[in-house]
Amino acid sequence: MRAIVFVAALFLFCFGCTSQQSNELSQQQKEQIKNEVKAVADSLWAAFERMDVEAGSQFYADSPDWKMFNADGSEYDYQTTKKAFSEWANSATSWKWTTTRQDFIVVTKDIVICAYVGKDETLMKSGDKITYDPHAYTVVFKKIAGQWKVIYQQDSGIAVTQKAAKK
Repeated sequence: MRAIVFVAALFLFCFGCTSQQSNELSQQQKEQIKNEVKAVADSLWAAFERMDVEAGSQFYADSPDWKMFNADGSEYDYQTTKKAFSEWANSATSWKWTTTRQDFIVVTKDIVICAYVGKDETLMKSGDKITYDPHAYTVVFKKIAGQWKVIYQQDSGIAVTQKAAKK
């Protein structure tokens, strides 16, 4: 009996003292994840600069949990967001985003928070120009089925509208 207790104690000691594999990501892993997400985020911004709402929407997760909070305090679900993007694209002729700062915070191997500060300018079909400067976005990406998708978005800024000149 003493031998069994001794072997059991030795077994527990040996396995208790071995190093546990850490769930913490190495700096190299974090950089790889940041590069993957940055490539997706750059493609998302580029799609909207082309006013290609369909292409831009492909970067968003179609989920009932999806949320977007806008600068005016309104809250959108996925379907409302897609509708709002389409209405925006139909009423505008161009959108230009200029990044002044961006941060990528790797939370886990599957979740990244992106923070952007920049300026955006929308030229409306009416001739009005809407500018946000600065405009801040928080975008949360999650890796779903091997692809990085936006699962949450929030923006903050004050729109300044320059009315079209009267003819």
